Amino acid sequence: MVTSTRARFGQFVHKRRRLLNLTQDEVTAAGGPSDAAQTRAENGTGPDPSIETLRKLDVALRWAPGSAARTLDGGHPTPLEALDGDDRSHPTRPLTLGPSEIPLDLDTIIEILGPHTRITELSAAHPEVPGLAEAAGELSKVVSKITGAYVTRLLEVNGGPAGPRQPLVEFAFGHLLEVPSTVTDPREREEALYRRFLYGREEDLDAATRERFWRRWEDAVKLVATDDPDRSGDTEVNA
Repeated sequence: MVTSTRARFGQFVHKRRRLLNLTQDEVTAAGGPSDAAQTRAENGTGPDPSIETLRKLDVALRWAPGSAARTLDGGHPTPLEALDGDDRSHPTRPLTLGPSEIPLDLDTIIEILGPHTRITELSAAHPEVPGLAEAAGELSKVVSKITGAYVTRLLEVNGGPAGPRQPLVEFAFGHLLEVPSTVTDPREREEALYRRFLYGREEDLDAATRERFWRRWEDAVKLVATDDPDRSGDTEVNA
């Protein structure tokens, strides 16, 4: 028997589905209940919809949580598009991503190096721990990218290929100035060669690469010159 309450609920469900221009199959694909459950809900037949069916109707019909249950009890559903600001439980607008690069100051880099060193030591001391060596290796790759970006900026702002060689740089970051003979990633290899170029080690570069690196360094110098002085010691790291 179709009650007036169930018939009213079915009308809301049917009208909302038609408003969204969805077939029952599309409602199911969007996280809604099965075709059979939808038919019973829209026609007002069978037992009352379960809590799970009501929840799925909220999701697929883009109603605020609890709307289907409230409508079944005689209330009205709340479309998500009617909500504003913090009242929106399920935002329909796409998330705006942040910048692809963020400034990373030297203090933060140093803070990262401490735990990295300890994890590397633990990995060497406990090779029996499953996955520890692999995790430490992956972490080392990430840390190398961060410190590499810092050294690149350090060399750029200190004269680049025309600047004096600083023994302290080679002492602290010598491994980042070596020939990238084992590096397979093209981007990482490019960065490693560029650092060597900035440190005056151009012997393994062809003329075209050397010219490209000169232009890159000149552009970097111009950027630093127009940048905020308070950020001159920061490193831009790809997010």
